[in-house]
This record gives sequence, C-alpha cells and structure tokens, in this order.
Amino acid sequence: MREALSWLDGSNLPKNSKILDVGCGAGKLSKEVADRGYEVLAMDFSYNMIRKADATCNVNDKSHIKFLQGDIESLPFKDSVFDVVLCLGVVTYLRSERKALHEMSRVLKSGGTLILSILNKVSLAKCIDILAFAKRRLQEITGNGIRPFGKVGETKQNYSGLRSYFIPSLKNSLKIAGFTELDFIAVGYGPLTLFGRKIFPEEIDVNISTFLEKFSNLPFIRAFGEMCLFKAKKVS
Repeated sequence: MREALSWLDGSNLPKNSKILDVGCGAGKLSKEVADRGYEVLAMDFSYNMIRKADATCNVNDKSHIKFLQGDIESLPFKDSVFDVVLCLGVVTYLRSERKALHEMSRVLKSGGTLILSILNKVSLAKCIDILAFAKRRLQEITGNGIRPFGKVGETKQNYSGLRSYFIPSLKNSLKIAGFTELDFIAVGYGPLTLFGRKIFPEEIDVNISTFLEKFSNLPFIRAFGEMCLFKAKKVS
C-alpha cells in the first residue's frame, strides 16, 4: 500500500479527481486516498466487508467515501468515469485477469492510471522451495488450487488457493486491455522455505527481504520479488 500511495502522491492529480478502489476490503487504502482530498468510490464483492469499511471509514462523515458491493468482472459504472483505478490484492483471486483488466480499462478515462498488484509466480521464495512450488503448480493445472472468485453467490470461503503470474504474461494482458506500463516494482523476498519449512528465523527473513528491496530497481533482483506492483496508463 505504501508504494501505491507514493505513486499517487507523485501523480499531481487535481483534488477533485475520481478514484476507484476495487476490492477495498476493510477500506484502509480508500481512507488514505480520501484523506488526500480525492473523490473516492470503494467497491468489494463481500457485503459484510463493505459494511465494516463504511462503519470504520465514514465515522462522523469525515471521509465521505462511497462504498458499494460489486463484481470486478462486471463493474457497475459507465465508460470513462475514473481518473485512477486501484486494484491491490484482487486479481490473485480470479481464474483469469483479462476480463477484470478489460472492465477496469473501460471505466478509466483516456490517459487514466491503473495501479495493480499481483503475486509473482517465480519469486525468490518459490524458486528456492521448488518442491512446494511444483505442488502449487500442479494444483493450478488440475484446477484444485484455484476457484473463480467474484461471481454472485460466492464468498471468500469458496476460495482455496492464490493465483500467481509470470510477469511477462501479466504485462501482455495489460497491453491487450489497452494499457501501457509506466512503472513496475517488486516488494517482499520471503519468507524463505525448504520443503515447506522456514529456513531462517523471522528476524533474519525480514532482514534478507529488506536488504534485497534496497536493490529492487535492478532488473534481476526485481524479477524475483514476491509481490509486484504495476503502474499503467490507459492509452485507448
């Protein structure tokens, strides 16, 4: 979230800009954005999460965030409405990202910005623990590890796995949806495991991750981050 807010702060957006937070969860990011003076609309598939976020963020009507329930694969908005769409920790719950990306592109204004996070399929942790990675890959191939998320009647309790992405594949999906990449960063390089068990104590894991993040601007290091954050512009 820190990196996404940093990008937003550096974008020089007018204070009346309209920002959509897709998959807002408890509304922490939505509130941070609203506190910066932007007009924020926050959406989540879970009605209970929307109620919780609204009760937490709109205390005394100070934040003025509009919360609503909705499906990322069928956004309930007209075309070209938003200046920025934030989508953090969401597409990893989908069987396919392409419909969601198309919808986010549709509701963005031309030249609007998408900030999107994914899990990296070839992160450092997955590469070191190759057996655990192979097991997860087999689950994806057989369909046992991923279930579609975001359809009417489903809840997060239906979900049984997390989808990760090859970075070039995600970049291609962004291009197909009408985006051009502006920036890309990686966050997190642990915890490191072997045969599913932690190699180092938590403190050492944190130190390793912090050290590698200092060099995450280098392509080779960046390619192995656990989570990747993309900043993209709608070009069509």
